Order: sequence, then structure tokens, then C-alpha cells
Amino acid sequence: MKNIPRDPICVMRNATIVSLIAVVCLLVIPSFAEIKFKDVPADHWAAKSVYDLVRLGITSGYPDGTFRGTRTISRYETAIFLSKLAEKMGAGDAAKIKEDLRSIKDDIAALKRSGGPVRLSGAVEMNAMLANIVAVNGVSGRGPVVDYRLISSLEKDIGESATVKVGLDTMDSGYYGGTRDLTKQMLDLEGDIKMNPVDLGVAGDIFNAPVDIKFTAGPGVVQHTDATGFLSSESGVCYIRPNTGLSVSSKIGEVSLTGKYLVKSYDPSDSGKVDTNYGSLSAGYVIDRLPLLDSLYTELSAGFYSKNPNSGGPRDQKWALSVSAEVNSKFAITGGLAVGRPENKTWMAKLGMEVRNLVEGSRFSLKISKIGSEFVPAELLAEEIGETGYDAFMRPLENATVNLDYDLSQSVSDKLVLGSHGTVRLSPDLGFGPDKAQSLYTLQLGFSYLPASDAAIDVFYRVHKDVPAEETTDLVGMSVRFKY
Repeated sequence: MKNIPRDPICVMRNATIVSLIAVVCLLVIPSFAEIKFKDVPADHWAAKSVYDLVRLGITSGYPDGTFRGTRTISRYETAIFLSKLAEKMGAGDAAKIKEDLRSIKDDIAALKRSGGPVRLSGAVEMNAMLANIVAVNGVSGRGPVVDYRLISSLEKDIGESATVKVGLDTMDSGYYGGTRDLTKQMLDLEGDIKMNPVDLGVAGDIFNAPVDIKFTAGPGVVQHTDATGFLSSESGVCYIRPNTGLSVSSKIGEVSLTGKYLVKSYDPSDSGKVDTNYGSLSAGYVIDRLPLLDSLYTELSAGFYSKNPNSGGPRDQKWALSVSAEVNSKFAITGGLAVGRPENKTWMAKLGMEVRNLVEGSRFSLKISKIGSEFVPAELLAEEIGETGYDAFMRPLENATVNLDYDLSQSVSDKLVLGSHGTVRLSPDLGFGPDKAQSLYTLQLGFSYLPASDAAIDVFYRVHKDVPAEETTDLVGMSVRFKY
């Protein structure tokens, strides 16, 4: 691929920002005691910039001695950062910088009005697996399998408040020569329009965020089926793609609201007639400064499925409450409860936890879920795929199961990460054995080597056991991924 010339406005903007930082650094004499963050070693690519801010008194990090450079910054933290920066500058310098920033803003606005350049991004993934080396009980085949996956996105701004995006995802088309329909399964489209409430004639401050309207066209969840006959752990893996439909979101006060209408399936005759409809409404709220918690996010949602409504087809509804809480910088918890039709056995409960940096560079998460035997109606299994969530290998969870999923990683260095993840599926009474229809486990361990920020090599070993089928399979794999 040829190199795309850098946009001159972007170059000018970046140069100006670098100059501003240099001016600020020269204005202030360091007067703070030396601070060293545990997560910013001296050889880190951003270490100089981070410690320049420390010497300026702009930041001192977190009380536990970390900088948390990958954490999302809030508006409050941004306000404090800019306020401290302004205090360190003289009035004349502040005026000059303000003028430069205004110029940059005008340049960016002009770029948006012109539509701007088309942004290309994506990833390429190539995999090689050698199946059934040791564990071959109940399996009739073995051997090597190769596949690839290409994900690409073209995005363009249309004016200041609209964006259009075209996506391509080959998914499992790279498996052993398999193909999927290009226009109906591999391509997806998205149009995003942000509307100012004032333009809609809404007075006052009822809405404190733009009304975000998204139109999408895509295949929805696409599920892989193993055609080799001996890669059991790969069968059922899902690719999460956009559905065809419309979503509208905004905020009223501190409450985030989102409404959706999605097409879950079409008429098999390819007439374009919608077969199954799905509509939902959700409301979310963030509660700050709670005792023992940094923050708590709660969301209440309601969803409705309708298949062939004109001919009295099956219907289903879901009500769900989910919560996620940041206890502190190292520990977070999630939970959820969903109920379906007003009948027995149509509920699902989930609980999860995440522990970060218990040992420097470590991350551990655990999820537990219990699903009723009729949470997803049998007549809507294809349409509600993913409604129950997914296991550690992106396979949909099933009715009448208890599931335990974990993910563990440990950074050895900036370029090497050890990792393991797995899932165990039990019967509703927590049974596990040949007489329990749902019993299975899949475990994987390996490492990732990161030669560059946009490239990775994964090497792993995986074992899968389907207990009732008396089938045990394993595989050794290598995956090479590039981002662009």
C-alpha cells in the first residue's frame, strides 16, 4: 500500500502544539521533588513528556505512585489540568497561546467543512493451528489449519456534525477456502449525525448533550461453524457485526438515554421484507462519590422481539438491570439481572470482577452467570443469539447452564505478555459429568510478543473437552496481527 501524504493542516497543528509545550517548559523552573511513577519507567516512550508535566506541577499522579497513562481522562481531570497549566503561564504568553489555539480551531473547522480526508484503518490477522496433537479422544481427524481475517474501515466527516463509515470484515471466509457473500455479510455501513438540541427548538438545558442518530446496515452476529470436524473449540465462535437499524441517544440531565430499532432477520426469499423486529430503550446513570466506591454506573433497559407479527409469530421481551462499580484503581465489579416472559425459568443473573495490578502488570477477571432453561425461547434461538452473552472464546452461552469464565494476563516486559483464559460450563445444579448435557470446558494458555505498537505475535495451546460426547481435542496455534 502506498504511503498516504500527511495533511498539511494536521502537520501544522501538531507542530504548533509541540511548540506550545516547549514554551511552557521554558517558562517554569522545576520546583517539585522528584517523582517516579511505577508504571512509567525511564525508557518508556512517553516518559519525558510525563515527567515534564510533573516538574511543571501540572500532575503528581495517583496516591499509589502510578500515572495510569492508559486510563480515560474525565472532564473534571481535564479542567484541573488546564487550570494548572494556565496558572504556570504569564498573561502575555497565555494570550499568545490562546491566539494560536484559536488559529488551530479555525483550521480544524475549515478541514471539517471541506469534508476532510478519508481515514483508513483496520487490522490483518493470520492464524496457523495444528489440531489434535495429544488429546484425540472421540475425534476422527487431525492436522494443520490456516486462516486469515481482514478488518478494514473507511471513514469520512461530512461537515461538522456528520460521519459516514464503510466497514469490511472477512470473518471466517479465510478458513479452508470458505467464503461469505460480500455485499450481505462482509460489508457494513454506518451513518452518524449529531444534532444540536437548540436546532430542534428545545429550550433551556433539558438536553446537555447532542442528539446522536446512527443508521447502520450490516449482518448482525455471524456464527462460525467448524467444517473440519476436528476443531470443536472453534465451532460456534461469533463475530459481532452491526445490525441493520437505527439508534438515537442523548442525555437529559445526568441520565443517558438510548433507543434502538434493529432488524434481526430478513425473509429467506431475499425480498428484503423484515422477518424479526427488535426494539429497546435503556437509561443509564453514573453515581459518584459513594462510600467505598469511586463510581457506580447503573443501567435499566427493556427490549422486545417480534417475529412475523402479522401472522401471529412468536414474541419475547426482556427487562434488565446492570451495574458496574469502580471500587478503586485496582478492583472493579459488575453485575446484572435479566428476566424474560412472565413465566418460570426465563431469567439470567451475572456477576463479574476485575483485579488490576495486584502484581505489577497483572490483570485478572472472573465472570459467573446462571441462565434459566427458557431464557431464550426455542423459536427465537437464531434471532436472540448473543442475548445471553458470550464465553471467553466468544461462543454464545446457552440456556440451562452455569458458566465460569476467566482471563489472566501478566506483563513480563513492554514487549512480552503471558496470558491464559478459559471457560467451564456446568448444569443448573452445578453438576459436571457425562450425565450432564451441558458439561464442557475449554482452557488456553500462551504468550504475546509485541515487536511494535501495532503488531503482535500470539503463541498458544488450547484443550477442549465435551464431557457428554466423550470428546477431547487440543491444538497449538500461532496468530500474527497487524493494525494500520
